Amino acid sequence: MPKPSAEPVVDIVTAFGRWVSREPGRPAVTGEGRTWTYGELGAAADRIAGRLRVLGVGAESRVAVLADRTPEMLAALLGILKAGAAYVPLDPAYPADRIGYMLKDSSAAAVLAERRHAGTLDYDGPELVLEELVEVGPNGPTPAPSGPALGGQLAYVIYTSGSTGRPKGVLVPRAAMSEFITAAAALLGPVAATTMVATCPMSFDLSVCDVFVPLHAGGHVMLAQDVFSLVEPDSWVAGDAVCAVPSALAQMVALGGPPPRIKAVLTGGEAMPRALLAELRARGVSEVFNIYGPTETTVSAAATLLDWDDELVSIGRPLPAVRAYVLDEELREVPDGTPGELFVGGAQVARGYQGRPGLTAERFLPDPFSGEPGARMYQTGDRVCRRPRTGLLDYFGRLDAQVKVRGFRVELGEVEEALTSCPGVVQAAVVLRDDLPGGPRLLAYTAPAGPTAPTGAQLRDHLRSSLPEHMVPSQFVQLDELPLTPIGKLDRKALPAPAGRRSRAEVLPGR
Repeated sequence: MPKPSAEPVVDIVTAFGRWVSREPGRPAVTGEGRTWTYGELGAAADRIAGRLRVLGVGAESRVAVLADRTPEMLAALLGILKAGAAYVPLDPAYPADRIGYMLKDSSAAAVLAERRHAGTLDYDGPELVLEELVEVGPNGPTPAPSGPALGGQLAYVIYTSGSTGRPKGVLVPRAAMSEFITAAAALLGPVAATTMVATCPMSFDLSVCDVFVPLHAGGHVMLAQDVFSLVEPDSWVAGDAVCAVPSALAQMVALGGPPPRIKAVLTGGEAMPRALLAELRARGVSEVFNIYGPTETTVSAAATLLDWDDELVSIGRPLPAVRAYVLDEELREVPDGTPGELFVGGAQVARGYQGRPGLTAERFLPDPFSGEPGARMYQTGDRVCRRPRTGLLDYFGRLDAQVKVRGFRVELGEVEEALTSCPGVVQAAVVLRDDLPGGPRLLAYTAPAGPTAPTGAQLRDHLRSSLPEHMVPSQFVQLDELPLTPIGKLDRKALPAPAGRRSRAEVLPGR
């Protein structure tokens, strides 16, 4: 059982507000070369919150945000939380069909959009332009209503890939968000108060760490479009620490990064290769923090400061508000040193999935190890092992067809369903390859419905109309039919290599 945290749990709105009061002139966020102080960011968030409350937005309301990585975007997230509502991040790079589904599924009460994206949505509700909201009018800023938000209220809804062919929204309450942010700030220590280069899209829950943890600690958030901004000539992006997934860090290292000023790295979302850890050390990085956790356990269930000399790259120990159980198939705890499936209980467990009570009941189970009435634990599907004596957890892969690409969760079934909806495709299978340049990529196998089969370029165009870029395979292999087991199920082990004689591979440009 983890020890109670020595740090008092503080809601992000309260922690941020303290810095606004103490040091309003302190740099808070930089994006697109523009820097806002804590006072300026706080005033912008207050104006947004006040406008939302006029519209009747409050507790349990969902407000969608369609914005690029700008100070206005961060003001929108804080303003929504100040109003007591929950934010729903929409990535402007996502296909219109996917964004439309998220808007409808989340029952968004309003949309906050940057001017460049305003009017692009199929949405009948109120759509507010962020630049207009944050401008100071002749009567000054509109104050946000006072009053603390309750921990059980919803904080955000982030959509992840779904095995049924549609993304699913994870409902995260404010108490869980507060527990994580407080624990992450304590783990990072002085690093949280420095300049953090934030590279994670708002639609990826690691962004909760790279923007809100620095603001909790009085740090400076540097909103970069991606980690490569650090190594571009004449880039305005500079910081003391960077938050990015391992595959992006590996590409940055290949380009000669990180720059000498970067002394700390925060990473998660994918397994951290031991060779990459050694490369970062050789290039002057003094600390690498590794965090692990599904979206359903509020960003991170476990974390650690990595040991340079450890033969295995651990995913860490459970955070203070987390209970981690390593169980067998009968849901019995296995001895330390024995692999099993990880189940997560405690205060960071999300409510469940938006509008999917059946799936929620399937993945969020009653917690038999907790004495709290109604306690639940989340079944992660990850195979781990707890080390004797130290309590560190080691990760050994998935127990299902879920994979990670650039940190994003991808259910292979969602990509396969999208492929079979393409005219001319009767069967499809998707696998992950980790031997491609630039990190893990998806490989698709298709069988044609008739004599004329769609080309790889046609398949890619079809997928891009409904799936985000990270879910579009890099290679397509056409087979006469997909291999099956004796009982008629897809035999993934029998799928040939792209250069195999039975296949015609069409290799598309890497991303």
